[in-house]
Amino acid sequence: MHTYIYTYIHTYTHTYSKMADEVSQNIENALNKIVNTTDQSGNMRKELKKTIFETVSNLRNLFAKMKGMFDERTRQNKELENEINMVKAELDSCRRANATLHAVTSSVRERDPPRTIGRQVLPSQDCDRKLYSSVVVGCAEKKFKLMVKSKFNQPPDMIKKLLKSKVNPTEIKVGITSLKSLRDGRVVIEASSKNEIVTLGDKIGEKCGGELDVTIQKLRNPRLVLLNIPEDITPENVEETLKRQNPELDLKEGDIGAKFCYTTKRKTRNLVIEVDSDTRKKLMQARIKLGWTICRADDYIVPKRCFRCSRYNHNFRDCRGEETCPLCTGSHKLKECTATKSEHKCINCLIYNKHHQTNQIDTAHSSLDKNCPSLLAVLEKYKQNTDY
Repeated sequence: MHTYIYTYIHTYTHTYSKMADEVSQNIENALNKIVNTTDQSGNMRKELKKTIFETVSNLRNLFAKMKGMFDERTRQNKELENEINMVKAELDSCRRANATLHAVTSSVRERDPPRTIGRQVLPSQDCDRKLYSSVVVGCAEKKFKLMVKSKFNQPPDMIKKLLKSKVNPTEIKVGITSLKSLRDGRVVIEASSKNEIVTLGDKIGEKCGGELDVTIQKLRNPRLVLLNIPEDITPENVEETLKRQNPELDLKEGDIGAKFCYTTKRKTRNLVIEVDSDTRKKLMQARIKLGWTICRADDYIVPKRCFRCSRYNHNFRDCRGEETCPLCTGSHKLKECTATKSEHKCINCLIYNKHHQTNQIDTAHSSLDKNCPSLLAVLEKYKQNTDY
């Protein structure tokens, strides 16, 4: 199909471009002939000559505009032709990649099982190698923040007043996307780029360093999971194995920070690593060779959920809340719950509605539901604070 479109546009552009040049030349010759004939005529009145010359001039202007419009259309067709060429090249690349993947024997490439996040199951993807566009696109918008705290325990309102009196974002060309107070007395400021937040932090330190402490929040490094790894791959030897068997990735010492291994219900082994954003892009696109196995990498995004109170952003060891069933919000453990699915309630969505005095968020689901609005919000925030 794309070949047909390409041929049509290519033929249309070149054929009609040639015709346009011929028509333009013929029109110019005809107008010149009218001007010359009029100029050579001695019996014609001056007013009539003036009218003819003005009419010819107007016609020239109109034809010039029409030619400009045609040239613009030709340029657009040329851009479309280039885009089709790019799509064609990408499709050819995909075909070659698929041919290579089919050449790998089934004993080397065992189908990856779904990976679990707590009780949430994420489907495994069929394609071992991802396109660059799918690796860099789709991540949540990054948020660059700095925290400001008073050295003399001044409240957030006083901190904001001091900042506005001594720092002018317009002068330093910084756009502020958010300015909020925290319960602990700090003020958090957000900007749309790392350079802006660094510039702002330097200026606040220069103007208000005697009264305020400034801390720029660092984005966390992304974590990846290497799926279906061989038995002899461990956190201790994975970095060296990756470097030796995958020289095309150009990995350096310290690029891979191994965290832990875990075994799925299907008895396959996965290994979680921490990397920087550049290394993540390399691994996400690659067919990773480990021993006799071809593996792939995927983002490892796990919400921190307390098994005691079923709320987020802390572990059960640090929990100060009450025992809460993740299915029905009752004061008992999960294994003791007898609630039916129609009786499920989400403690996190209930708390959200109560805090915001609204009933807009659906609560008729368990806190383990993978489509829970509170869970999706936590995952989104996790991505925003990760340096993808």
